[in-house]
Amino acid sequence: MRVLVTGATGFIGRNLCRVLLQKGHQVRALLRPTSRPLDNALSEVEVVLGDVTVPESLPQALENIEAVVHLAGVKQAGQVSLYRKVNAEGTAHLAQACNDLNLKHFIFMSSLSAQGPSPQNRPHIDPGNEAPINAYAQSKLNAEKAILDCPDLRATILRPGIVYGPGDAEILAWAKMVRRRIAPLVPNLELSFMHVDDLTQLIAQILEREDAPLGPYFLSDGQPLTMNQLIDLLERLFAKGPVLHIPLPPRMLAALIPAIERIAALSGVGPFTARRLHQLAATGWACSPNKAQQELDYVPQHRFAESLPAVLDWYKQNGWFKD
Repeated sequence: MRVLVTGATGFIGRNLCRVLLQKGHQVRALLRPTSRPLDNALSEVEVVLGDVTVPESLPQALENIEAVVHLAGVKQAGQVSLYRKVNAEGTAHLAQACNDLNLKHFIFMSSLSAQGPSPQNRPHIDPGNEAPINAYAQSKLNAEKAILDCPDLRATILRPGIVYGPGDAEILAWAKMVRRRIAPLVPNLELSFMHVDDLTQLIAQILEREDAPLGPYFLSDGQPLTMNQLIDLLERLFAKGPVLHIPLPPRMLAALIPAIERIAALSGVGPFTARRLHQLAATGWACSPNKAQQELDYVPQHRFAESLPAVLDWYKQNGWFKD
């Protein structure tokens, strides 16, 4: 199958291109002119320049393409309008272009944040009653709505938890804090994780289906961890000595958000911090993959606690830590 991948230079995108090539697909990557080049290991991937925010660049990118996996998006922005432009409007442009071509499949990487926080000890199971709490999450939900506005688009929407694996920067940030023997944490904040190999294999599996189940589908390994458990796990595996735990109660974080957002509006450098504070002040970011297991035949092969040692070893072997 001829597959177009957006966001191919990102963590998930690099791994997905590798998996698709291994399965014999012809892969094309849509890269912005200012994007960094693809890894040398992905030399078989065809590159076409374009931008989802520039609709006139999309017909060439989609020429002779049978399926699209849309991973590209903005996670941190100096201006709220950039979330809307790239995540929502950009997805709308691409979805409409694919709708007009009647492609076999359009897979969209949304976000658990589009649903909103999960109640304590109650991971999200089914979509509905979405309540995003920041501009990034709202832009992802608006992107989903844009897909639904394309009546002929054969689409599948995915909402994974925290995606991790070798080369991931998010777990790296937590690991570095623990390595420095200090760990701010929100007590009992629940988090769901999904290994990048499970995610990319699932996407490849969906591409091979004759139908196009819409979802949205929550994705995780099915075993949420509290932030306390995450830090304890990192401490046992990685710390050089006792780690100072600094509890940050959600109420304290919530009280800081208005001030951070005012600074963000003036400086243009704070929205990412404010978004993170919103997320940490929530009750949880946990989800169950039950629906995906039932309808997509998804079977997670990696559990976070069991997979983390290999990820940490990768950081060490590739020089991501300086002792």
